[in-house]
Amino acid sequence: MQERRIWFSILAIGILFQILAAIFMPLGLDAHVHATYVSDGIADGEPTLDWGHLRIEGSNQSVSEETPADDKWFVWHSIIEVWFQIFEISLLSLHILGLVLSFSALGIVYVCTKSLWGNKNALALTAVLSIYPPLVRSTGRLYQESIVLMCATIILFSIIKILRKENHKVWHLICLIFLAVILSIKGIPAKYALYLYLPILSLELYRPNYKPVNKTLLISITTVITFLLVWTRLKEIPSDIIIILPITMIVAGIIYLYVGMLLFASTSKNTNYESDYLSLLSQLIFAGLCGYITMLFLVEMNTLDASREVVQDRFRYIYRYVTVLAVPLWWAQMAKQDGTALELKENKNRSVMSIMIALMIIINSYILTLDRGIEELGVELYDEIEDGENILYIADPPLAMHRLYTLQLTTDPGHDRNITAYWADENINWSSILMDNQISWVILTDDTENYLDDRWIIFETQTSHEVYYLAE
Repeated sequence: MQERRIWFSILAIGILFQILAAIFMPLGLDAHVHATYVSDGIADGEPTLDWGHLRIEGSNQSVSEETPADDKWFVWHSIIEVWFQIFEISLLSLHILGLVLSFSALGIVYVCTKSLWGNKNALALTAVLSIYPPLVRSTGRLYQESIVLMCATIILFSIIKILRKENHKVWHLICLIFLAVILSIKGIPAKYALYLYLPILSLELYRPNYKPVNKTLLISITTVITFLLVWTRLKEIPSDIIIILPITMIVAGIIYLYVGMLLFASTSKNTNYESDYLSLLSQLIFAGLCGYITMLFLVEMNTLDASREVVQDRFRYIYRYVTVLAVPLWWAQMAKQDGTALELKENKNRSVMSIMIALMIIINSYILTLDRGIEELGVELYDEIEDGENILYIADPPLAMHRLYTLQLTTDPGHDRNITAYWADENINWSSILMDNQISWVILTDDTENYLDDRWIIFETQTSHEVYYLAE
């Protein structure tokens, strides 16, 4: 009973962190981009980004042209659109959506874990996930990790049901549907779900004896997958892959998964068909995700013509993709033993577990202090900027266009004010852009040379940006 109260207390703290994250954290850059796609689709029936491409391909300034969604992220955009139609197009409604998705994911994890491994395991796992920093961050930033975790849990639950031969035809259909949903959410064609479904179908056809692979083979599989993904996307294998891939495996595998989730597991040497399958599945997904993350780093280096250090710093939170493995890794532990895999009283790693839980709480407290930055500036500009006035945003290239789109949802949520924003690299003389594009507002980041004359008046803002507007 005492252990149950402790887990309830941790869960209560986690729920509090989820709520505080939704209140205080700024939405993520991707959340703003997807919300802009959707709000534009609501306005004119065609979801586009009106201010230019996100990927600037080595350019030093943006070109204002429409970038269509082309049905990518169909499921994710549909969810946001329904939410906007029910409520309104605003930052507040998106923060509430993030909270709803997070609570839904935790609820699904609890219900599925309880059905398979009992109430004690379900409560403990849900409590740990509720304070897991990447998922708390996902709530506040409206990242896709919560909804992906929810869909992945349903897929895993279906796989266990197939292994146990319980209404297997229904569970096969559910697996295929939610595989397609996850791919669509991540902007990958849903048709590839058929390929991912094949190992699940094999369980129905001839029940192969799957076994987890050793560390050496896992590293080899990860390397092969990474090289294939990089070659497919870039048609070359950059030398930086030698550094990026090991870093990705260490950060994602050791810090995010082992230290962050499994360090305090009550491990068992016993194995069975279910634990072996879940372990192997986790390993293969891990290999694929490491390859995918490494590929994204290299693609951004190529697109932005930036160094490895700059790209790894700006995209350092991309390792959060591996959080989808939290449930299968824990379920693999639960399948090995009749008792509780997550326990306090009889856990030989109890002190380590206490330290890790305390550390997660500290990390969550820190991420709640993140500055709202340019998102808050957009709120300030809403009542000041006139219809038809244009904005010039001066910043360094990495994520510049992503940050630019954090302005649109707050300055022109209905896409009816005829406001256009442009970006220019802080290292060029951008003064000619002012006349060419009839700029009325200029936003400068730190250490940016100012080319404005006396006609420009500084705008008082609560953010760290320097903002100027053109006097009439």
